[in-house]
Amino acid sequence: FFFLLSMATRAVASAVFDLPIDTVWQNIRDFTFNAKFISTIETATIMDGRSPDSVGCIRESKWSTGESQQHRLIELSDQNYRLAYELVAAEPAAENIATITTISLHRVTETNATLVQWSADFSADVSPAAVNFNYSSFMENLKEIRTNMCK
Repeated sequence: FFFLLSMATRAVASAVFDLPIDTVWQNIRDFTFNAKFISTIETATIMDGRSPDSVGCIRESKWSTGESQQHRLIELSDQNYRLAYELVAAEPAAENIATITTISLHRVTETNATLVQWSADFSADVSPAAVNFNYSSFMENLKEIRTNMCK
């Protein structure tokens, strides 16, 4: 007997921002954007003295719960309106070995709005609960970022 067990190792969420893509991008491309727009994140600092739009820089984010994570910026594309980062450290430790997160923007030509997609690809050792948690977090974060950015 063969059993095929399908497990999602990707969380994807998206939202439409009623703002031009260049406006959204100018806010998102700064790798410390998360502390500026998400209330549960107390601080986001670049640890290695590089600029927050420098590929390879490491950001430390601290949540109001006391948790912290360090992410390395691995892609920043002004042409494709996309950034990607990898998890390099977490306290408490992450339950899976690897996570690569991507935020990409797409112009909605009909209304000049912006579709923002936030996704994470996880190593195969991730639990379904962790994938669902990240999806829910991305959705809540997108809503909060949109509200704060559209003020």
